[in-house]
Amino acid sequence: MPEMRGEELWVGACVEAALLGVQVVQHDDGSRPSMYDLDLLREGVPFAAMEVTAAADGESIELWNLVNGSDDRWIESDLMGGWMVTVTPRARAKRLKKELPTLLRTLESIAEGPERQAAVDRLFSMEVASANRSATDFPGSIYVTLQRDPERTGGAVPVTGDGLVAWLNAWISEPAQEHNVEKLRAAPHPERHLFVLIPGFTTAPFSASDVLMRADGPLPQAVPALPQGVTDVWLMSTWSTGDLFHYSADGWSRSPKVFEVASA
Repeated sequence: MPEMRGEELWVGACVEAALLGVQVVQHDDGSRPSMYDLDLLREGVPFAAMEVTAAADGESIELWNLVNGSDDRWIESDLMGGWMVTVTPRARAKRLKKELPTLLRTLESIAEGPERQAAVDRLFSMEVASANRSATDFPGSIYVTLQRDPERTGGAVPVTGDGLVAWLNAWISEPAQEHNVEKLRAAPHPERHLFVLIPGFTTAPFSASDVLMRADGPLPQAVPALPQGVTDVWLMSTWSTGDLFHYSADGWSRSPKVFEVASA
């Protein structure tokens, strides 16, 4: 049997803390396709199926991991550095790794003229939004960060949690989520729970993610339009702050996150 994923272990610990007397165990053991992830048990008897997913911006996560995934600092010994380079999510990590050092050398060595302008144009063609050099304790260093959609990173602080429900209603009805919903519909239990993680690089707007990241994020009042066959939804950010939100037949509730997680 494959081991539970790290996020599933975390989800299980948080749900067990929120629902006293409930045990969360692995269901998807790889023995057949399209199995839902977890079973919820009371006194050893399964009563609910749970599928764990994430509203993640996959392209941004992939780019970030490729460029910054190593523990080693990006140092080019013949650069003065340190360069802070902001790229759009459309940038390609392999091209950045290959071409960025040469172009930054040009910017360091040539103050003006056609060659410098050609380097700037080349950077823009690589989806570099900005490149700035400043003092650093690590000469030759290059720091790459992602330019984010302003709608996802900031805005007016929500005074209610209903923006979260508005986003959830649209997101859960997208074709990309249908496979998660279908897994739950096929479950033999009376309760079918969808657990949605909101990571740092999320597709959710600020009006939705902020209430899950804030210590005082308000619970929604609106009732979510869950697909047929889904009885409950859980929402939690991957940040250390904020609470776990749960919608059930009893309405919305919140509980603290758990960070001490036993291994499988």
